[in-house]
Amino acid sequence: MRDIMRTCERLSAVTDVPFSLLDGEGRLLRTWPSFDEEALLPASGKAAVEDFRLQKRDGAHPLISFLEPGFLLGVLELSPDRYVLIGLVSPYLHSRADILKMASGTVLPSHLQQYCDRLLRQPPVSLEKLKDLICLTSGLLDAEIAAENILFVDNVSDRKLGVSQLDRSLFEQREEAELHVPVDFETAICAAVESGDRVLLERSLFAPRHGQVGRMSVNELRQQKYSFVIMAALSSRAAIRGGLPAETAFSLSDLYCQRADVLTDAPPIQNLTFTMLMDFCGKVREIRRRPRTSAVIEKCLDYISVHLHEPIGLEQLSRYCGLCGRSLSLRFRDELGMGVPEYIHREKLREAEYLLRHTEYSLSEITSYLNYPSQSYFTQIFKKYRGLTPQQYRDRRQL
Repeated sequence: MRDIMRTCERLSAVTDVPFSLLDGEGRLLRTWPSFDEEALLPASGKAAVEDFRLQKRDGAHPLISFLEPGFLLGVLELSPDRYVLIGLVSPYLHSRADILKMASGTVLPSHLQQYCDRLLRQPPVSLEKLKDLICLTSGLLDAEIAAENILFVDNVSDRKLGVSQLDRSLFEQREEAELHVPVDFETAICAAVESGDRVLLERSLFAPRHGQVGRMSVNELRQQKYSFVIMAALSSRAAIRGGLPAETAFSLSDLYCQRADVLTDAPPIQNLTFTMLMDFCGKVREIRRRPRTSAVIEKCLDYISVHLHEPIGLEQLSRYCGLCGRSLSLRFRDELGMGVPEYIHREKLREAEYLLRHTEYSLSEITSYLNYPSQSYFTQIFKKYRGLTPQQYRDRRQL
């Protein structure tokens, strides 16, 4: 037991990847880096162990699960009453909103800030690197495992997407058609992704068209996978042209292709195609909505995003970017059209809106997460910028 804990602790310290030790019932025993075990909801560890057994895995055959919105979790069985979790990790960086969406069902509200900050600081880890890390962990514990024995499972790709037309028209192939799908179809989709226009993308996907995708395999499942890989390549390049960092686009494309590769039926691949295109399009839209800023202001914006749940002021930002307070204030206002305090309030309120819409956290909890001095002050600021009190905003969204 001591050797297991020492190994996990050292690997976590070297790789910056979270490690957790669970018992046979999925109860959390220890985490590395250190985190209050009681802050993690017990259902998450139990679900990981249950999924491992459901997939009929064992000590020689670990499991990697995909979790929305783009995270990977490795599960390694040491014995029937000891499991090591490696992760959560991701091949690409996520926004705070993505992490909040995932973590709200995993972590107690009082520890959400700490958990989000930890995930924001983690380096990207690809699926192949996670497999290597699982093999290394097992080897250090005197149990050699081959990477090909690790099962990758996508637990979310077959969920319904809530798009009524999807079942009828997404990449529909008509057997009676003889011509290929016109090039204009692919061009329109790539143009929509490149511009970050989700309305145009949906219109292009569901517009009537003639022809069919070229026949690349007599096997329908393999045909769908080939088509998926082509669309992943086209959409990732379109996203790069739209401003998405190349490494992010390539990592996202790789992850979606890995998800498609493990699917065993054609309809879920069609659903995943729609999800992938909308994901690329949405990320380009986020990039394009950000104003063009200098490197020093961009550095400040990144700092604010990561430390949004902490006290942030002009003094901290000045020290961080190496400018005096007056110079930073002038450049901030010149490039963003607002002062530092106003920008920080705006970003805090955007997160407050997300929490009010998608969680059941009380106003006092949200006040604490966003580091406002009191609930009355939070209400005052929210009403000043949004024209409604936080409770009125939440009530209207629930109608």
